[in-house]
Amino acid sequence: MNPDWKAFLSAKNTPFTELKNTQEEMLFDLSDRGIIKVYGEDAESFLQNQLSNDIKNVTETTHQTSAWCSPKGRIIATFQIFKREDSFYLNLSADLLEHVIKKLRMYVMMSKVTLEDVSDSMIHFGYAGELQKILNDAPSASGLAIQYGNLTILRIAGDTPRYEIFSSTLVSNTIDDAKQLWEQCAENATTIDNNGWGYLNILAGLPDISEASSEAWIPQMVNYIAVGGIDFKKGCYPGQEIVARLNYLGKTKRRMYRMEIDTNQLPAIGESITSNDNDGGDKEAGKILNVAINPAGKVEALAVLKIAEADKALTLSTNKIKILELPYSLDE
Repeated sequence: MNPDWKAFLSAKNTPFTELKNTQEEMLFDLSDRGIIKVYGEDAESFLQNQLSNDIKNVTETTHQTSAWCSPKGRIIATFQIFKREDSFYLNLSADLLEHVIKKLRMYVMMSKVTLEDVSDSMIHFGYAGELQKILNDAPSASGLAIQYGNLTILRIAGDTPRYEIFSSTLVSNTIDDAKQLWEQCAENATTIDNNGWGYLNILAGLPDISEASSEAWIPQMVNYIAVGGIDFKKGCYPGQEIVARLNYLGKTKRRMYRMEIDTNQLPAIGESITSNDNDGGDKEAGKILNVAINPAGKVEALAVLKIAEADKALTLSTNKIKILELPYSLDE
């Protein structure tokens, strides 16, 4: 984390579950995320040949969700991608950053592309609330972005208005712009621990692949069509044939579901969920993908389940599971 920014954010965060009103405005320090800067003459064509979405649709006023897959069609990492000036920025789980940079660089070859870890030099925070009350030209819909001074502001998907704010890596005094916007937001917002941001991602049905779930799932299994993470017209990328074949010729047998688990102990990513059949026996129904503690003090999760098991009695260890609604349709 930028040391000046770390000093600025010295105040203690409020636990999400201690909020008296979870509809109030909230601020989140997101410095624990990884950020890769991709730039150079061939940056766009390089990313176009590697990722599941059409990078040509990313501009300074738009951003997108995308994935990098293995040749077997399994997601290695998921990204939120935005553009500032002539560079692309890939926001991903920090525990995958080193692995992803190393592996992506193997495909650079003779291309004029540079991949750089800028996680510690950029400022990154989140805001849940009506930012348009502070900035009249704040992005009004998910997928939109604005350049605000030395900052890039993205509107994130979900029923709760949310924004991610990133600083520029090119301007030395960019921290001043970040401090000013943070303080404007903080006038009516509470600074919350990052469990709260994770919960809002789960509420929005947005999967986040980390080291523990890397190369476990094909995009359709984590609802990547529903969240706009795949473009089937963009051309080839690693695993594209498998992903496209499943879409056009097959039918996925697994989906990502949102659920509440009757416990306050966070399970591990990849932990098994079991279903009870009519004979009283248990069998594996799926695995945990993302977890957070919800406002009721229970675990809320995104998990990949076998569709045939999803309507049965589900448990995690001995804890009962309740399937919750997602904010989008799973019809393809």
